[in-house]
Amino acid sequence: MEQAFSIWSPVIIAQLKTPRRLGQEHSYPSERFHRTLEDLKVKVKQAEVFPQGRAVEVRVVVDILCLLEDDQGSMHLVKKEETIKERVSYSDFDQTLQRKDSLRFVINIKDISCDGELSRGEIRVRFLMEYNIIATREQMVRLWAGEQGELSKESLNQLLERLEEEVTRLAGENQELHRKVFYYQRDIFSLKRSIRKLEIRNAGLLKEATHHQQISEELQKSLQEKESRIYRLQHYPRAWSNPEVEETLEELPEAASGLGGRIKRLFLNNLS
Repeated sequence: MEQAFSIWSPVIIAQLKTPRRLGQEHSYPSERFHRTLEDLKVKVKQAEVFPQGRAVEVRVVVDILCLLEDDQGSMHLVKKEETIKERVSYSDFDQTLQRKDSLRFVINIKDISCDGELSRGEIRVRFLMEYNIIATREQMVRLWAGEQGELSKESLNQLLERLEEEVTRLAGENQELHRKVFYYQRDIFSLKRSIRKLEIRNAGLLKEATHHQQISEELQKSLQEKESRIYRLQHYPRAWSNPEVEETLEELPEAASGLGGRIKRLFLNNLS
């Protein structure tokens, strides 16, 4: 013999015909020492739906987390809070809704994405949220159990216990995942800082090496000039002491005797 059980439960009456997308853009002033935007996250803090006549108003409060790096390679976390609002008409639902119905609306955020940049001392953040709205109503629900599927008080209690255990287990796993994500993010931030410090150090070493290369080239040029001067002193001592002599000697004839030779010897004797 079948036995009926009645429970008071929310029942889904309608939902949006298609998920909605809502995009926004915000700008915030940044401190002058902030150099780059390393990471950006948008987290939902609170989401509610309020009936307003033949429509509902969606209100979503989000936290915008910006990880900024300064000139010294240090990280700074900037947190901003924004409230997103949008009005949705009853006509956007897949079933006809009446104002007189005692309805409760639930928002289901399917996805939220974001990107941003730091430009001229201003943080620019853009994000896109995709969501659905479900309309529910509290009403009596009857459950039936036959002879082969009887529901006893003990079985219901066991079912509730298993559900509570499952909820506790999932809550523990969720907490553990949050903890792991926190440590992973911290390690990533630390790694980024280390990479930035190495980049700054490499840039300094490259600048120093370039400076040493310039000094080396200048010393080599100076050394070549000194060697050239020493060579001229060793092979052309008179020409070095009086540069005009070398030009005069080149203009004299090379004859070993005669008037030209005597003039040349007389000229050289006067120099000595």
